[in-house]
Amino acid sequence: MRLNKLLASRGIASRRACDELISQGDVRVNGEVIRELGTRVDPEHDRIMVRGKPIPGRVTLRYYMLHKPVGIITTMSDPEGRPTIREFLPPGARLFPVGRLDADTSGLLLLTNDGELAHHLMHPRYGVRKVYRVRVPGMPTANQLDRLRRGVEFEPGIRSASADVRLRAEDPNRPLVEIIVHEGRYRQVRRMFEAVGLTVTGLHRAGYGPLRLGELRRGDVRALDEDEIAELKQDSARPTRPKRRGPGVGPASRPTGAPRPARAEPKPAETQP
Repeated sequence: MRLNKLLASRGIASRRACDELISQGDVRVNGEVIRELGTRVDPEHDRIMVRGKPIPGRVTLRYYMLHKPVGIITTMSDPEGRPTIREFLPPGARLFPVGRLDADTSGLLLLTNDGELAHHLMHPRYGVRKVYRVRVPGMPTANQLDRLRRGVEFEPGIRSASADVRLRAEDPNRPLVEIIVHEGRYRQVRRMFEAVGLTVTGLHRAGYGPLRLGELRRGDVRALDEDEIAELKQDSARPTRPKRRGPGVGPASRPTGAPRPARAEPKPAETQP
């Protein structure tokens, strides 16, 4: 078994975070520091330590949904003493968040110790949808909404993929936009709206993959049932085909008629929503 996959399966962290632990030299196998991500190990015979502590045995996998309030940091501890999601976790459960929500963003946050599933849910190649509801101070124009649908450049050389966008509330004083994205870059939704001239005054994640918050109250957490877990796994089981992109959409566009460049091996993208 690959070392990073084993660490994720034992609830150490998501697979991406386990990769970072290995690269940083925090993992030893039989006393030797291992930095190669693809190292294969035998969990029955090899002695594996993370930051000086042996990895736990097989763990019971747990899955929870938290309705994160605004003002809460998506981490287990904060050096500045700000409130974190730790205070909402059920007692005794060693969990980590699937991705992050900014302190000023509320909504659905998944918590688990299943590092393999967390990796699939966060990686953009699996195309798991995230549903956001966005408050803006004034009514967006049809052109602004269409640009969000087609994809916008929200940092130099980086454009979003196409998204599903619709108005949920057409009150000119408090319009509400729903956007469904399949990526998860750092503060992506806010930056997409800024790129089309819209200021975000409130951001809420209402859904993740097949899951919705439903009647879960702000600050409450609940375990997922077997059907919900199965749906999450099914939703993130296979890589999705890239959506067709309009002209200029994506990291770089190729002029019409220009020769197609050599195909390069894909690299994992950032998975920060």
